[in-house]
Amino acid sequence: MRFLNNLSACLLASTAVLSASVLSAPPAAADTVDYGVELPDPKIPGYMFPTPEPIIIAAVDTADASGISLHGWGLWTSLTTPSQETAFAIPNAPVYLTWLTKQELVALSKSPSADAGAKVSGAATAPARSRSMSLKPVTQLEKFGIDSTASKTQPRTARTATASATGVSPDTNIFEVVAYDPEAAKFINENKLFDLTTIAGLYKSGKKAVPDFPAPSVAIKPVYKIISAADLIDGKYYAMPAWPGTPVTNDTIVADGFPETVWPGCVYVDVTNKGASTATGIDGACGGQTAASTYGLGDFISYPVTAANVAAFNAIDSTNGYKVAVGDYLLLMAMHVTSREIREWTWQTFFWTPAPMNPPTPSSVAIAGAQPKQLGKPAAHYAMSIAYQMISPNQPVTGGSNTGKPMIAYNPYLESDFSASTFSVSRAVTDPNTGVAWTGQVGVETNCMTCHSMASVKFGTGAGTGYGATFYVSLDDPMFDGTVQTDFLWSIADVVSTEQKDAKAAGSAAGKK
Repeated sequence: MRFLNNLSACLLASTAVLSASVLSAPPAAADTVDYGVELPDPKIPGYMFPTPEPIIIAAVDTADASGISLHGWGLWTSLTTPSQETAFAIPNAPVYLTWLTKQELVALSKSPSADAGAKVSGAATAPARSRSMSLKPVTQLEKFGIDSTASKTQPRTARTATASATGVSPDTNIFEVVAYDPEAAKFINENKLFDLTTIAGLYKSGKKAVPDFPAPSVAIKPVYKIISAADLIDGKYYAMPAWPGTPVTNDTIVADGFPETVWPGCVYVDVTNKGASTATGIDGACGGQTAASTYGLGDFISYPVTAANVAAFNAIDSTNGYKVAVGDYLLLMAMHVTSREIREWTWQTFFWTPAPMNPPTPSSVAIAGAQPKQLGKPAAHYAMSIAYQMISPNQPVTGGSNTGKPMIAYNPYLESDFSASTFSVSRAVTDPNTGVAWTGQVGVETNCMTCHSMASVKFGTGAGTGYGATFYVSLDDPMFDGTVQTDFLWSIADVVSTEQKDAKAAGSAAGKK
């Protein structure tokens, strides 16, 4: 593994630099905010965080797939490690659950008490704060008129196994949260990056982008399903679709995408089984629960909703106002994970799968085989899709071309809904060997890095950016004229663009008075 050899060669030097910076760091300022727990060292041989950028780029340039996969699994192992802290009344919660959410940081940005001296981690305990995990419809889908929670209707009635002559009606609702590790959260708060005034000020001063995030920064997008009593079959079985793998793109998918509502096959969760199962199967016809297709709560990263945390888990269904209730369960179904270890960030995304050692595309048996032994269950029950480049061969940050082969990496729960109408920017990637040009059209042909490279807020009169499938994007591309780039984070662009729209609407309303 070239990645591991390169990493080992630099470990001592990197450790020395890191140690020196720690020893020379100034004393911590007075604490006002607890940003959560920093990523722990998972003790995986050959893995470190952050990994120096030259090592990652060398792995990409030499197509060291096993080394890149190990790095992605290392991040996942750290994220899901028990934190020894309580979050949302969940004792010893996973590290990622201790991190501040987008909504919490937006609230901080509007609070006069938010300051730059806030705690990253490891200092004296800050005053207790009331936390809120706003489980919302998936933003990237909602922007295109797709409500990921539309069918979680109220009132609902409990189902029985014989309620439908055509079989089971699986729950296809998903809810998202966006959160940031302590380094990224502190950077957002200190630089007021969720404030329209800040981003507009950058544009007016001639800046083309927000300040670069520090190298250890991590941003995540967990995606959950909510099991409620009314979802249960015979009072104990929860049914949901199972991702079948990347479909062949056809006219229907071009027109409508490949949303969860059309995925064939079901799996079932027995909520009375708090442990893991031995199942690895799928009920291909969604005809009814079977032992081979029934899983326990212990096969998922899952959380019970209790009287102690029900107020914090306030799911917001954009259509029906669904509220989480005591007795519900949150199942983690997917998570985007990105780290600012390289200029274009690293991109890995995880999704639950019935047979994790034989996962469907866009994952692979090779990726699954790179799971380290330090990754325990239930986190090991998830598949990974990963790409640290837009096309192959890898291109420079600026001045590259779209000659090569596309690198597909997406999450079924977050991108498969996208039809061709989603993508306002489209470019062909030409194979240098055959001369054949390929153009990604739909969500199952996307690359995380490509799409996130276009994250920006429009201020000028140009066309601006949008979503793209898979192709190379130079960071000085003319499409960024009249925008402020948000360092690959659509969450910043979305928050600020919404504030921009609201301010414009308020101004129009005031002008009519």
